Amino acid sequence: MDRRPPDVPDGLRSRRGASQHAGVRLNRRLLRSATLGLAAGGAGLFLATTVALHRDLGEARSTIEVLRADGARQRDQVERLAARLDHLDRDVVDSRTLEAQARQRLLEELQLRAKGDAARVQAELGTLEERVVALRTAAEAHERLLADSQRSRDAARRVRGLMAPTVRVNALQEVGSGTALWSRASGPTGAGRARTYILTAWHIVQEDAPTASIEVDFFAPDRTHRTERGRIVAKDGTLDLALVEVDSAAPQAWLAHLPALPELERIDLFTPVHAIGCPLGYAPVPTSGEITSRDKLLDGNHYWMINAPTIFGNSGGGIYEADTHALIGVLSRISAYKNMIDVAVPHMGLVTPISDVYAWLDRAGYGFVWRDRVVDPKLVDAQGSPTREGSGSVPASSPAVPGK
Repeated sequence: MDRRPPDVPDGLRSRRGASQHAGVRLNRRLLRSATLGLAAGGAGLFLATTVALHRDLGEARSTIEVLRADGARQRDQVERLAARLDHLDRDVVDSRTLEAQARQRLLEELQLRAKGDAARVQAELGTLEERVVALRTAAEAHERLLADSQRSRDAARRVRGLMAPTVRVNALQEVGSGTALWSRASGPTGAGRARTYILTAWHIVQEDAPTASIEVDFFAPDRTHRTERGRIVAKDGTLDLALVEVDSAAPQAWLAHLPALPELERIDLFTPVHAIGCPLGYAPVPTSGEITSRDKLLDGNHYWMINAPTIFGNSGGGIYEADTHALIGVLSRISAYKNMIDVAVPHMGLVTPISDVYAWLDRAGYGFVWRDRVVDPKLVDAQGSPTREGSGSVPASSPAVPGK
């Protein structure tokens, strides 16, 4: 697009140029007037400004002086604060030093006290240990005394309950053992005689005549003995049992403890037992073992077996339960095997149970021998002897002189 100005006529152009020249002259005058006015106004303004600046400068100088004074005061305060801080630092250092020294002294004191306490505690422990050792020694000595006393009491009880009722039976061909079961004064008023019944094995006395006098040795707890004469009043060859009646001046003081039948139910394998007899004809000797069988059958008879050592001479002797000292059987025989000759096996003894003995005594008419003696276990005293309430008496139905 063409943007050039349109054509203007020449007359118009000349008039327009004169007007422009006149305007330029007018503008110049106005400009000079304005310039002069501005110069005059500027000088006044400059003067006023200069005065104001001098005033402000004076005020600034005053302010600066005040600030300088304040700065000096603040510097003094800062210096004083710095001095106080230095002093505080020294105090802190001194305090820390004192604290460290106090801590060190306290630690040393505690260590000394701990050493003293440790030494004192060690000494006290040593004293206590000596007292403990002394008490332990005294306790052990007391226990030994108690054990010795208990053993002595047990030994005395065993002698009275196991050894003293055991007798030695001296037959024509054999020497064996027996057990005193029953003993009472005989006659209406005692008349100074007593009757005692001894349980033994039939094979010990079978060679003696029924009316023959059999020698029986009684042993007291102090190992002294006396010899009495007796006779066979009952026998059973199948069970290998015999009952010997002894007529003596006084009753036998020590009799075997006979258990009630229910007590036998607890007898089983491993039940501890004592075998008391006169092996090889010696005075009564005890051995210990256990029940090893309750159902041995031999020649049609029922036996128990024990492993308490027994040998020739023990036959007819009593077998006792170790805990209660109750007579639970009679040794009938010992096992043997053939090796050119019969060789005995001492730890395989065959025992006739006391229940079979009771039944045999009942059949033989001597049931009172055991029925009169069986006592309630509650009526046995601490020494294993029946109390007065448990002693019993001969039943009215029992013969005063059995077998006659």
